[in-house]
Amino acid sequence: MIIVRLNKNKEKKIINLYPRVFKDEIFEIQGEKIEGEICNVFSNEYQFLGKGFYSEGNIAVKMLSTKDVEINEEFFKEKIFLANKKRSNLKNSYRLFHAEADGIPGLIIDKYLDYIIIQIRNKGLENYKNYIIEALKDIINPKSIYERSDFESKVEDKIERNVGHLYGEEIPEEIEIEEHGIKYIVNPKKGQKTGFFFDQRDSRKFVRELVKKDSLALDGHTFTGGFAMNMSKAGANKIIAIDKDEDSLQIAKKNACLNNIDNIEYVNSTYENYMKEYEGEKFDIMVLDPPSLIKKKHERKKGVDIFKNIVELAKPHLKDEGIIGLCSCAYHADTDLLIEATRKAYFGEQKLIQFIGVTFQSNDHPWIIQIPESLYLKCLWMKIINL
Repeated sequence: MIIVRLNKNKEKKIINLYPRVFKDEIFEIQGEKIEGEICNVFSNEYQFLGKGFYSEGNIAVKMLSTKDVEINEEFFKEKIFLANKKRSNLKNSYRLFHAEADGIPGLIIDKYLDYIIIQIRNKGLENYKNYIIEALKDIINPKSIYERSDFESKVEDKIERNVGHLYGEEIPEEIEIEEHGIKYIVNPKKGQKTGFFFDQRDSRKFVRELVKKDSLALDGHTFTGGFAMNMSKAGANKIIAIDKDEDSLQIAKKNACLNNIDNIEYVNSTYENYMKEYEGEKFDIMVLDPPSLIKKKHERKKGVDIFKNIVELAKPHLKDEGIIGLCSCAYHADTDLLIEATRKAYFGEQKLIQFIGVTFQSNDHPWIIQIPESLYLKCLWMKIINL
């Protein structure tokens, strides 16, 4: 067993349930250092603090428990059971388990009807995959379990990029789910993430409150058409939906047909290229939901410049009292950054930027106050008023 002893006064955040120990917070390590192995964590005065996965990366320990419990099949079963219970108000498709926020760092589980997709984002979890499968079989009784651990990560994380069937029948190429009365086709094998962005559920619902009847709308990074279809259902006359990924656009078109929606124009382009060339009518509402653009704290200035450019490209094409929804799925690009970027984009212009609201990730992606990093998605909704 690896023993990790912390520097003085570094135990406080662990006692307060922050689940990460950084390399520079460690006083000494006893035992053979093996990537992904369970370790016991102690304060500098040898107070037991808990157990976690050891890593030789910058995050040296990812905590599993602050109790002296055995990390066995029953441990995983209890965690997954409690996570699913917390989501009992949701329908049959949702994020079932969300990593640290549900108590197991690196474990992502998405549920699409009776099909389960898992993603392993922690080297240590590979040793416990069978426990996870058995727990899901017992609690969910799915038709199949499929792994999608084909995400981008640092080389030093040493995580295997496993993709494939784990249990039950072969998972379909396409699964049809429903959210807010809109049907979606999900491609669990090839779609981004595990095929669908459950985290924008609340924002997709909120945008309906902002759309005026017969308005012109833009979905700047549409993926499979979520914002575009919700704006259509809310009464928009026409929506232009942009995405650089042709495969995602093909699914978006199928989704529109599935919902008898025929007023969305799909464009295979980057948002930046399209807006530079756009010469059409001005928009009443523009939803700008780019992929994660900054990864680290020191990239904040870069992030401000990136989001400022996104807004600058939008503003010539927005009507007076038009609405911009500016979203960030990066922890380090917080609401303050989005506000600063928007303010700078409109600096020197006689326009009021009126706050309408802010939406965050849906509640199946829990935000734990003691874990600041667990709040990563935010959408700032603003009305731009000419003076």
